[in-house]
Amino acid sequence: MFRILAIWCFILGTTAGIQQVQAQPGQAQVEYSSAPAETDVEMADTLRRDGKIYVVVVVLLTVLVGLIIYLIMLDRKVGKLEKQFKDDLIKQ
Repeated sequence: MFRILAIWCFILGTTAGIQQVQAQPGQAQVEYSSAPAETDVEMADTLRRDGKIYVVVVVLLTVLVGLIIYLIMLDRKVGKLEKQFKDDLIKQ
């Protein structure tokens, strides 16, 4: 379980550090998307302008942390049950 948690933290850490790379002045910017290029996302701009994007981020992080804590607690309970089961098998 802790290996999975460590891998998950590594993935989050590496993806959090990725920044959008901008072309230098004088160079053409190339897009590799097959979808239509729409740079105006009204919902995201509105959330950023009103400062509500931080609320969305906090809620998502809270849910993620709660899920991780739940998985750790569940792993501990399963580990205790496995140990109890092994002890019962040894006694028989």
